[in-house]
Amino acid sequence: MSHFYLPGPWPDGNSSLSDEFVIDTKVAHHLRVRRIAIGETFKVFDGQGLSANATLLALDKKQAVVRLGDIQHFVRTETKSPIVLAQGIAGGDKMDWLIEKCVELGVAQIQPLQSERSVVRLDGERALKKREHWQNIAIAACEQSGRTVIPEVSGTLNLPLWLASIDPKAEALKLMLSPRADLSLLSIAKRSTPQKTVLLIGPEGGLSDTEEEQAMRAGFVSVSMGQRILRTETAGIVALSVIHTAWNQL
Repeated sequence: MSHFYLPGPWPDGNSSLSDEFVIDTKVAHHLRVRRIAIGETFKVFDGQGLSANATLLALDKKQAVVRLGDIQHFVRTETKSPIVLAQGIAGGDKMDWLIEKCVELGVAQIQPLQSERSVVRLDGERALKKREHWQNIAIAACEQSGRTVIPEVSGTLNLPLWLASIDPKAEALKLMLSPRADLSLLSIAKRSTPQKTVLLIGPEGGLSDTEEEQAMRAGFVSVSMGQRILRTETAGIVALSVIHTAWNQL
């Protein structure tokens, strides 16, 4: 069944809100492309955990009207132990692909970072447009994968500033991927209890020695992915899969 993002507020059964929704041009376009017919029912989600069946009542070139039913809090597609991906910005369309796949794998938040070896430099209006673009990719990935909670793609930060903002008292497993690490990610995951995790990955070329030292002072444990060095757009996907498998939360 098709699955579309429909922002709230939704009726909760006790409110005066109608169960009929007028959907904007963008979603109406998706319905036409997917050839959803009048009277057909499809799934919608509000991005915060609510899911519902929507029946299409009307559709034209500008908007659509749907009626919601069977509204429920549906979060079975979310992992019990959230993972935050702090990712050095990758060049070209690699970042788009990485965000899409990591959202499909259940990441809870993505924090884009600029570091010493970052090829892409974002600031001002360009940074805002990129964030909006990446958030839309996250939404589309949720629609594809059946997630009902949309992970936030945060605004781009410089790595030292982001490290300084981390609360040292906050309980989380903080892991940094490094080809120079002695410990493996799999060994750490197996001997750790499932918990909130922050995964730090550098851009093309990785993190510098200075940046790795800064991260370790902020409480990060340096871990490797094995004998081979993965591309930055591959490393996060593999790391998420390893953690989920070790903790049985795929």
